[in-house]
Amino acid sequence: MVRIGIGVVMLALIGYVAFRWYQQERAEIDHQSVEISQMNDQMGKLHSENERLKAELARVQEEEGKLATANQMLRKALEEAKLTGKVPALPFPPK
Repeated sequence: MVRIGIGVVMLALIGYVAFRWYQQERAEIDHQSVEISQMNDQMGKLHSENERLKAELARVQEEEGKLATANQMLRKALEEAKLTGKVPALPFPPK
């Protein structure tokens, strides 16, 4: 009878330990799921910001190209003015 009682207590103890272990694992999995969700949201925001910045960079590079062309035209006009003594018609500044 004592053996049966000890067996029941041991089984109950093993069951309790297994249940607690399961609860801890489940809590950790839930926590990781929340972290993954938050990281996915953050990644989406960063991807959107990256696309916006790429578009802005392309716009700035295009403007830089226009300014470089205008600068080159002004340098030519300045060289012409130095050679001829007349100021040629200057192009309108870029906007």
